[in-house]
Amino acid sequence: MKRIAILGSTGSIGTNALDVIKRNPDKFKVVGLTANANFTSLAHQARRFNVTKIAIGSKDRFKDLKRIVPSNVKIYTGMDGASEIATLKNVDLVLVAISGTSSIIPLISAIKAGKRIALASKESLVSAGEIVMRLAREKRVNIIPIDSEHSAIFQCLQGGTLKFLKTIYLTGTGGPLRKVKKSVFDQLPISRVIKHPKWKMGRKITVDSATLMNK
Repeated sequence: MKRIAILGSTGSIGTNALDVIKRNPDKFKVVGLTANANFTSLAHQARRFNVTKIAIGSKDRFKDLKRIVPSNVKIYTGMDGASEIATLKNVDLVLVAISGTSSIIPLISAIKAGKRIALASKESLVSAGEIVMRLAREKRVNIIPIDSEHSAIFQCLQGGTLKFLKTIYLTGTGGPLRKVKKSVFDQLPISRVIKHPKWKMGRKITVDSATLMNK
């Protein structure tokens, strides 16, 4: 039985992880959840998985969340709250699915606590990779990549060794600008740039997808 804390449980990766856990109750147990502002979904998840320790990033949502969760649920707030969940003593694995650089502090907290990490937030490595990986080596913490590109490379490497690897190709949808000529990029309205054809990822991540900056 693996005891899991999910940071960013109301996003697409978090909800999919919970779906896997729900279908494998003999293998996984959720002991901590965090969300940024979606307090209604967080409360529903806490009830569904009988979680008594949760955190909400937006302190303005604390009272709203408090009203709709059972009285035995402990609620933490802010960035410190996410770190509290990430370092719970009874956690075996911390799934980090907080978008953007907001994932860095709770990720580092989890590593310092010696937790095994399932990492979806690639921004934490883009912006603080040297710090994160050095600390992981010092603490002998395994970081398992679970975001699509990261995980694809990771899984391919499980079947062989680096001496067989020459080139890695990353492909992508190109987001909302895949069929738009580069020469007209600076003429596009913001509404066109953030209109992703498939995903709802927020303005910043959608722009990074459109320009392939996230690759």
